[in-house]
Amino acid sequence: LFLWRACGGLLLVILVVSLLPGTMQRWVAHVSRWPILGLTYFLICVELVVYIVIRVFIRCLETIFANSKHRALRRKLRQARTYDEWYTLAKQLDTSQHRVEWQESTPSSSSRRDSKRFNWSFIHELMRDMRAAKQRGDSLEVMAVLQQCTRKNIGGIMSEESFSMTNT
Repeated sequence: LFLWRACGGLLLVILVVSLLPGTMQRWVAHVSRWPILGLTYFLICVELVVYIVIRVFIRCLETIFANSKHRALRRKLRQARTYDEWYTLAKQLDTSQHRVEWQESTPSSSSRRDSKRFNWSFIHELMRDMRAAKQRGDSLEVMAVLQQCTRKNIGGIMSEESFSMTNT
């Protein structure tokens, strides 16, 4: 809409002239491709600059408002050489940010039961059905329960929000 308001007349002229057969069409194509290409690259550059400005702004906010202990742990996380070292530091960061309580809460506790991210009742029901089928030795029911578990994002466990709750 903005593009049409800004240069709608020019676009209309280019459209009409490009429909004319012969040399006029080749001339319009030859002349108009450079401004269109330039406009495209300009818009890409503007988006890149806006993205960089937003990332720098977020980085500044994190630097200002983050706890010094959290900053030190994040710095160590970036410098970790092995997975075990990284995991230990990430667990320490989760503990210092009080994110472990959410991670260690059980499905029956109110923090997870009332969660809008997960369908804990469905997951709990699947676990109960699996245990019951396993105890009875009913391999067909075990397969049926496992088949339900192969669906993508079952019970909301693949939601992006769940992966942003903790570092581990």
